[in-house]
Amino acid sequence: MIEMISICDEKIAKQLEEIENTIFSTSWPSETIRYKINNRDFKYWTYKKNEEMIAYVGVQFVNDFIEILGIGVIQKYRQRGIAKELMNELMEFFNQSSYLKILLEVRESNVKAQNLYTHFGFNKISKRKNYYNNEDADVYLKEKINV
Repeated sequence: MIEMISICDEKIAKQLEEIENTIFSTSWPSETIRYKINNRDFKYWTYKKNEEMIAYVGVQFVNDFIEILGIGVIQKYRQRGIAKELMNELMEFFNQSSYLKILLEVRESNVKAQNLYTHFGFNKISKRKNYYNNEDADVYLKEKINV
């Protein structure tokens, strides 16, 4: 089940910090997550199975665009279409919003994620050298066509 997180308490913030750390070994501190969500700078969508948070997508709002901060699924639940479901939710939000574009960075080696983004109409627009420790990032962009 997908849930949009628009209001965040300490418990939810800790869960978001923990899932990011589990998937990526790095995360925003829970205090920052809580503050940014409650101030409408961040928004998260989470995917739960039996009340356990097993996947998420987090975004940041910057002027007229959305930046994807991260999308991830816990290892044992991958290859089940969960990331695609989360992206569908994000795309629905984007299409109904006044934001004009979505930007993200992805590891050059993460072909599965790149395929997911191109499936949703993102285009690779540039590269950021050494964005990740010892690895470049490809920058992807999706723009609204009929504005």
